[in-house]
Amino acid sequence: MLKKFLTVSFFLAFFASMLTAQSSAILRPNGEKILLKKAKNLKEAILETKIKTLDGKEAVNAFAKPVFETNGTLDTLSYDDLGIYNVNFGFFGQDVMMQYFEAPADLIIQAAGFTVSDETGAANAQVSLRLVKLNWTLDQLTSVPAPLYMGFYPSDGDGFNNADFFGEEATGPWGDSTGGAYPLPPWADNANPDDNTFDYDLWSDGGFGWVVTPVASPFDGKVFQWVEMSNLFTPDTIKRGEVFAVVLKHEGVTLDGDRIGFWSDNTVGYPGWKYYENGRFTADQPGWWVRKYTWDFAVAVDLVGDRPPVISNVTKLLTTLSTDPRTVEATITDDNPSGGDAGVAGAVILVSTDTGATWSEYQMTNTGGDNWSGEIPGQQPGTFVMYKIQATDVGGLSSTTQPISYFIYQPSGAATVKIFNGQDGQGYPEEYYFGHDDFNDFTAIDFPADVWAYGPFDNTLIDNYQHVYEFATLGPAYYHRDVISAWLAADPARTYFLAGQEWLGADNGFTDQDYTAGSFEYDVFGITHSYNDVSYDGTAGQELPSLLFAQEGTVLGGALYDLFQANGPTDSLTYDPVFELSGAINNWIDAFEVDTTGNAEVFLTVETRGIAGVPAVEVKPCGVSNITANGNKVAFMSLDPIAINSRPDYYWYGFSMTSPQSQSLEWFGIITGVEDEEGVPERFTLSQNYPNPFNPSTVIKYSLPEKSNVSIKVYDMLGQEVATLVNEVKNAGTYQVNFDASGLTSGMYIYKIQAGDYVSSKKMMLLK
Repeated sequence: MLKKFLTVSFFLAFFASMLTAQSSAILRPNGEKILLKKAKNLKEAILETKIKTLDGKEAVNAFAKPVFETNGTLDTLSYDDLGIYNVNFGFFGQDVMMQYFEAPADLIIQAAGFTVSDETGAANAQVSLRLVKLNWTLDQLTSVPAPLYMGFYPSDGDGFNNADFFGEEATGPWGDSTGGAYPLPPWADNANPDDNTFDYDLWSDGGFGWVVTPVASPFDGKVFQWVEMSNLFTPDTIKRGEVFAVVLKHEGVTLDGDRIGFWSDNTVGYPGWKYYENGRFTADQPGWWVRKYTWDFAVAVDLVGDRPPVISNVTKLLTTLSTDPRTVEATITDDNPSGGDAGVAGAVILVSTDTGATWSEYQMTNTGGDNWSGEIPGQQPGTFVMYKIQATDVGGLSSTTQPISYFIYQPSGAATVKIFNGQDGQGYPEEYYFGHDDFNDFTAIDFPADVWAYGPFDNTLIDNYQHVYEFATLGPAYYHRDVISAWLAADPARTYFLAGQEWLGADNGFTDQDYTAGSFEYDVFGITHSYNDVSYDGTAGQELPSLLFAQEGTVLGGALYDLFQANGPTDSLTYDPVFELSGAINNWIDAFEVDTTGNAEVFLTVETRGIAGVPAVEVKPCGVSNITANGNKVAFMSLDPIAINSRPDYYWYGFSMTSPQSQSLEWFGIITGVEDEEGVPERFTLSQNYPNPFNPSTVIKYSLPEKSNVSIKVYDMLGQEVATLVNEVKNAGTYQVNFDASGLTSGMYIYKIQAGDYVSSKKMMLLK
């Protein structure tokens, strides 16, 4: 089976870090860095790495004779230190992947490498590698809101899908679909490739890349496959601050076939570009997409110009309840390949508590060698903190890292906390997990609750609460079995609800497991065995919805069963994350077995297909409630419950009072009766539109606590008004308005409300 790997990430993108070249080093095939001081020159360093080249075979004495000479400082540019890179990202026939880098100094590119996670479906397909220059800045590239469709060049009669990626075989101009935010791709200065004057081709054989046979390597021993630029020619010197990219093209001729997987990660903050020859969703929309994922590519370079200090290994502080000062450490180095004076003159921590409006400096101290340390003063609860490191060398050159953020968390006194541990289902507000039956209403069940979405937690957080809801849409970024076990054991009145696909397999290689007494899964939920990816059939199974069955009369599934029967029992109840979560993820639902001799009660089951050890079609549990030996009420779902709906007559059961998580509110004693209470709003609000992304219409809800003159307008990313939705006096109440974007192009838009003195705006995404 073409096994994917879980994205492990924080819910909030607070932890973006700056690309920093690792001083005087080159990567081993397993990702380990060899410092230049261990080798006399570049040839010796590369020999020591035993780099794989060209067709993937180990290069035995490939550098017995110098292929090139180093003129400055050997270095490796990569984002390897910034992510986990355990996502097996699919790459199919005629697709293209592009990852960019900014030159930290004048440099000469000597080799480019990449890591392959899976080539079992490649059918001997090959990839070709080339280098291109880009005319966007790094800030422009990283600021694109991913995922976002960008466009393509038409290429009529090309034998594939009549589309071209760089325009080298174009029969027409670039087709932009961003609503004007980025009217041209980053390698062009004219929509018509015949009129393009920007020379983007940095290293290729007349537009053709160097062909390589991909060889997969495991996550815990990744091997970089390298292509030496000397195979063709040495590229021109890249100037400091210029941006270039490594480009891989899948040479397979079967569209959507010959799958190759590349290691990637979606928490790094440098979104890569992927060209889909046969379209990401449908064949009639081929073209480039900016994805949230960063491909694990690397570039071996020879630095020939001075550069500012290199800042790496910066301490990434996470959100905390502590108000004490916090220490930040970093590795700061400085070398001048051109031979000028080198050395770090000083470093400071820049700290902002007003979202970057002002910054305060706190000195860092050299603690020996290249190690520097400083302290951020303690902050009051409720403070949002941003910090970055700035270093200056003896020549006056300075560099600054990207800001890192954290929050001083403050419990409100509520008895319940909602924890988002992993990805959040593509931006759904946390209140959507406890919605009303009418999915056009967009009103949450009202009960006091805090929200934690800041990474790992311990007892200093959850000891403040009686009820814990933990959601891990794609699987957990962290496991807290010991913390939860101790918290439950301390008070039998405490309750716990855990939901998210991949939770059972994310930390064991996605293999089926047996659970016995003494394990968290058995002792808390009564689970005895797991089945991974029960909807995955080896082809399109990862995209298809799963057939669900709510269990009649059960405490958490009974209401769902009754409503489903009332709405239309001829429909299918499904788990459909690809639809409900905007096509951003696949369906990797797990199933399990339960020890029903105790208090465990199965309230939801799933139809399996094509999994090892289970017949092609069988029904297995995917939702269970339990009362532990200590008396705690708990529940587990091996899926994201917000993605439960029905077909062919659509109903969003995951956003309803009958959803298992909403029903648990009453079982846990958090509220008495799950009811819809309407009244005059207490405050002005502007809700996130739904659906989002949308095509072509979406609904926007807003609330007015008093009679107001209301204006709601929609703008494109250039600030141009494209629609007026409301412009009149409204009485106090809750309203919703439909926005039909049939006449607009795909892209990001902003909608803004002004009601009296209240002004608020939000972003929404149109995908056609």
